[in-house]
Amino acid sequence: MIRLTMAFFLSSLLSSCNIVALVGRKQDKKFEKNGFVLHTFDEKGYKRSAYYINNGRPKIMLLHGYGASGIGQYYRSALDLAKDYDVILPDLLYCGRSHGDSSEFSYTIAAQVKHIEYLVEKLNIQEPMLLVGNSYGGIVASYYAEKNPPRVSKLVVYDAPINCYTATYADSLAKSMGVPSVRELLSPTNVYENRKSLDIVFHKQPYIPRFLRHQMVKYGSLVTRDHQVKLLEYLISKEEQMNQYYFKWQMPVYLAWGEFDQLIPMSTCEQLAERYSIPKERIKIFRNAAHAANVEFPKEFCAYIRSLMND
Repeated sequence: MIRLTMAFFLSSLLSSCNIVALVGRKQDKKFEKNGFVLHTFDEKGYKRSAYYINNGRPKIMLLHGYGASGIGQYYRSALDLAKDYDVILPDLLYCGRSHGDSSEFSYTIAAQVKHIEYLVEKLNIQEPMLLVGNSYGGIVASYYAEKNPPRVSKLVVYDAPINCYTATYADSLAKSMGVPSVRELLSPTNVYENRKSLDIVFHKQPYIPRFLRHQMVKYGSLVTRDHQVKLLEYLISKEEQMNQYYFKWQMPVYLAWGEFDQLIPMSTCEQLAERYSIPKERIKIFRNAAHAANVEFPKEFCAYIRSLMND
């Protein structure tokens, strides 16, 4: 009886705490302990943030996916890679600690590219980087690399809908999962949508208690949802233009994909490979992974990044 009472007490206590914030603070401390420095710049209504460990070594920039943050998506990967390389983890606008000025322009891909250009300049990064962009971050990375070829040694398009993708497919996927549209699938408003959202991140989603899912929605997706939906609405409004656009990169380009990615399926990877004549040796398929292989298989992901750095 005592154990049952104690378990109930602890469950109630945890339910009342903002565990999302506690985890965030713990991650910050771990990063700082391992040499990362949080850089934040406030100017003209914009707040731009990035974690950066700078020891004069070869540089890797990791751009996170929609709704995530640099440290949120790449926490384990960045700590591992930082043993050998300097790692830059920006928060894209309206994600993590970065924010725009709420103007119409601030929700565009062009604004995100300018955001990365600003951070690179302020962090005084001179040498070319290995640039990796997942999902929404892969779109930003693709445009940034094309516009700034001297800054990028290699580009990794990582489960990203840069072309060959439609909102119709995304909405159809959402509805097949019992979610109204891709907006709720990517920016959940309740526990059910949170579960479905993570079903596309993980091939095999781990157990997450209901109270924690509730906190992930309350303190996570709902806090920035209005802004992030506007980021998504911009992509939808420019769908035809983006699909017709042909990138003219000047550096080697690689494709990295989760075998079981439902959101951005393997068919998109295959079409991109054909469209840009990317050879098989530059295509990495993460077996038994979904939309974010670095989350499911951090060691394999880091080994892949190291192979690109050593090639």
